[in-house]
Formats: sequence, structure tokens, C-alpha cells
Amino acid sequence: MSIIQVDAQACALCGMCAEVCPAGCIGSDAEGLPFETDGASCIACGHCVAVCPHDALTNTKLPEEPALPVSKDQPTPEAMANLVLARRSVREFKDDQVDPAQLAELLDVARRSPTAVNSQHVGWIACCDPARTRATAAACAAWMKSSGLMPRYAERWDQGEEVVLRGAPAFVLAHAPADYAWGSVDCTIALSALEMLAVANGLGTCWAGLLTRGIGNDTALARSVQLPEGHVVHGGLMLGHPKYRYRAIPPRKPLSAIWL
Repeated sequence: MSIIQVDAQACALCGMCAEVCPAGCIGSDAEGLPFETDGASCIACGHCVAVCPHDALTNTKLPEEPALPVSKDQPTPEAMANLVLARRSVREFKDDQVDPAQLAELLDVARRSPTAVNSQHVGWIACCDPARTRATAAACAAWMKSSGLMPRYAERWDQGEEVVLRGAPAFVLAHAPADYAWGSVDCTIALSALEMLAVANGLGTCWAGLLTRGIGNDTALARSVQLPEGHVVHGGLMLGHPKYRYRAIPPRKPLSAIWL
């Protein structure tokens, strides 16, 4: 069965699908009608379907779910710049629980983040239960104390300071197969997208580096968050409703760039 199927009656012979295909799976005949090339190695990115203005092309490797329309109301450059510049690493949260339905919607968007060769190996672990979140933070603190690797943080925990997840009511972890070479990059991209989505939806976030390190070194902690066998957590976010509103963008080091 062909991967690429074209409705010849609907096709406008524009050639855009062939031009945007990153794997060279689509060619055009003398009349401009698209066809699947020999030995095509489709990565199911969906570019061909997404670019066609006449819905004339079907890719059988794509999941059987409807394509989403692209909104014409895109954020302005100024709005996007403000979102990035105004984002803060939030470490003080209200007691309000994060709505699991809201987080599920954000994850459903973030899962579409780009991955190497469209491999889509990124998996998620999410928790909106404040009690479970606190227990996970406590388990990570126990590992810190037993391992002796981070004595300063362990001491602060013993003094009553929640240094692992900062009292956040929720957290999210991104993981990938341990033998997948691009797991760290793909998870970071997905988490970055999730972070911007969360901020745009009124949530505060902070990267959960201590928990990420703990899960990577303590098998009991990894089991407690139900990390799939053979997978590695490459990053995580603590999430919650920010206790404070930040009203300024602080200075940063000057741009360091090599222009070629």
C-alpha cells in the first residue's frame, strides 16, 4: 500500500508537498502531479499534509486523527518576546491545586514539539496530587542525604526548607529510551515548549534539577514515579499558581554571539 495518496481531482499541481518533504518521498510527474518516490523513507512528519491548500494528499503513516487547523490569529512578535522575557523561575506557589485537565491539555500540545527524525520518543510523567508531589520531594531528599552528593541541599531540607520541588503542588517529567541518542535534546525541547505554554496559561514553573538528578541515581525513586524500564528522565518542571507577580525584567549578561 502506498504511503502517499493523492486526489488527482483536488490537486492543484503546485508542487509544494514535494518541495517541503524532508525525506524526498514525493516527486512530481511531467504534469506536476505528486507521486511517491521509489524507496521512500517517510518519517511521518506530516509536512506534505500540512502544506497542501486543497487537502488533496493523504499520508497513511500518520495517526488516524484529524489534522488541526492553524489559527490565523498568531501572537505578535512583541507578545512572544514579552512571554520569553517575562518568564521567571517560580519557587513560591499558592496552595491551589493544578487542574489535571488543564495540564493534560498543555501536555497534548507540548507532545507535538519537534523530535529528531520525528521519532517522537518523548514520554511524560505528570502529577497534580499535592500529597504525592510532597512525598516525591521527600523521597528525593532522602536520597540526597543517603548519597552524600548534595550535602548543602540535604542540610537545608533538614532545616525545614523544601528545596526539591519548592512546595509546588504539581510536577512533570520528560523521559526517553536510554539507548535513544537524542533523548536529552528532544526532552529539553518539549519541556521548554511546555514551560512557555504553562506561563501563557497562568502557571508558574521552575526546572526540577534536583529531582531529575535523584531519579537518575536512585532506582527506588525512579520506581516511585513509575519510570518505564530502560528509560531515562532528562528533565522536569515543578508547576503551580505563582504566589507573587513579577513586575520587571531584570538585566542579564550581554549577548554573546559569533556572527559568520
